[in-house]
Amino acid sequence: MAVPLAKAGADTKTLIPKTPLPRTHIVWDKNSLRLVGPGGNYARMIRLRNGDILCGYGDGQGQWAKRSRDNGVTWDKGTLVVPKQPYGNFANAELLQLHNGNLLFFSNLRPFKNQPQSPPAAFAIGVSRSIDNGATWSPVEFVYRAGTDGANGCWEPAGLQLPSGEIQMFFADEGPYTQSDEQQISLMRSHDNGLHWSTPEIASFRGKHRDGMPIPVRLPNGDLAFAIEDSGLSGTFKPVIIGTTAQDNWKSGAVSGESSQRWSALRTPLDAGVYAGAPYLRVLSNGETVLSFQQADDGNMDHSQMVVCVGNSQARDFTDATRPFENFKTSAQLWNALFVKDKRTITAMTSTKIGDIFGVWTMEGHLVRN
Repeated sequence: MAVPLAKAGADTKTLIPKTPLPRTHIVWDKNSLRLVGPGGNYARMIRLRNGDILCGYGDGQGQWAKRSRDNGVTWDKGTLVVPKQPYGNFANAELLQLHNGNLLFFSNLRPFKNQPQSPPAAFAIGVSRSIDNGATWSPVEFVYRAGTDGANGCWEPAGLQLPSGEIQMFFADEGPYTQSDEQQISLMRSHDNGLHWSTPEIASFRGKHRDGMPIPVRLPNGDLAFAIEDSGLSGTFKPVIIGTTAQDNWKSGAVSGESSQRWSALRTPLDAGVYAGAPYLRVLSNGETVLSFQQADDGNMDHSQMVVCVGNSQARDFTDATRPFENFKTSAQLWNALFVKDKRTITAMTSTKIGDIFGVWTMEGHLVRN
């Protein structure tokens, strides 16, 4: 029986019953190392309905969608989705295929400090659409704008479509906090396949701290959750899960720092000085969950390695930490993500330099039942 969750805005410290530990661990195949996007970073993958795998990423010149028709063995040259602009660059690619088959490509405009235009462009969340399975893409449409400088920007959009058809897009948002360094997670909804979007709601906010980099999922029992990096849990950033029931659907208000709907992702806490940011959450075919993040034991993000842990079906008790790329000499392994390839395989993605080549590198992991 699913454990009922308290209201999302509640500040009570309800005791959460112990839940079963995950029974899956991951064995990484070092021989499966592949370079998907030379010069690329911040990659995300989805499986299309026709069986192809689509990978979105940026490379400084724009945002690209690259396709594999042989299950990730080889990749095409890619399609430019959002070109670089004179006033700024785009980053933070995220892909979503809708129930009607359309594809949405979320991206984040990051204006240059010295822009050639007046008034200056604002940090913004953009959406591009494909109605032909990724062959062509519509021009980017900006659905939210924050401030014009990085201290008051918006970042890292990610989307999810519910069985009802409602699309939820989450992103990190500094726009409302022009006089502080705080940051919330904002939520916008669409009920017409992304043609129109609601005004932003506050999904989570810890006062005097920063919630960042949301990745949403629908859990096996229908409840909803998203992973964030939370600077207020313990020292520097740590991975945290925010949850609500399917019935509530984020309608009870912002999840505060003290809410029972916010919990540490990891079963064994990390030391306060350890940096563990940029989490990425996915659900395995057996109902368990898997989480990646970039960890630097010395607290310096530039020394990060990708870490992957397995959690239970309620996105709790993540454990059995592994490091897919630990046997390779790399630069910092940053902006990582996971792709559930099939019942037995998961793909890890990182942006790093291996040998003399910087880009998007992948590694296959075999899912093994304990």
